[in-house]
Amino acid sequence: ISYTVPNVVSDPIMSAHHHISTLMNDYCTAIDHGDFKRFAELMRHADWLVEGEKPPPASAANVILYDDGTPRTKHVISNIQINIAGDERSATGHSYVRVYQQTPSRPLGVIFAGEYFDQFQRVDGQWRFAQRDIRHPLYGDLSGHLKDPQLTFKHAP
Repeated sequence: ISYTVPNVVSDPIMSAHHHISTLMNDYCTAIDHGDFKRFAELMRHADWLVEGEKPPPASAANVILYDDGTPRTKHVISNIQINIAGDERSATGHSYVRVYQQTPSRPLGVIFAGEYFDQFQRVDGQWRFAQRDIRHPLYGDLSGHLKDPQLTFKHAP
């Protein structure tokens, strides 16, 4: 049995999938590293929504950072689906997300699970987020991650 690995550069659909999945992963990495400059760059042209609504502007400063400059989280996405539009100028994405956190006073545990519903657009040959909507949340203990969980997640306990 032989398998030929597709050339991502020459296959526009494979290339789009690669670039979009990289954006999806970069979002997680930016948050986990406390790199909110990168997060803002990723979301510069996008709407960031929770259950279809924009959180208030104060939610941008709602994340608790620890001595190492990070929120001590790991955002893990799975069940990733990416659908490229026929014109190859827009795409949708969907993934499940689990957020793990371990702090100096708490053991490692899942603090959040939900789904990301994404929209992307290709502008000047580059893919970017157009929208990320966090939906169907399941809440763990967010008190070590967000100063006011209900500021970001209106229905959080």
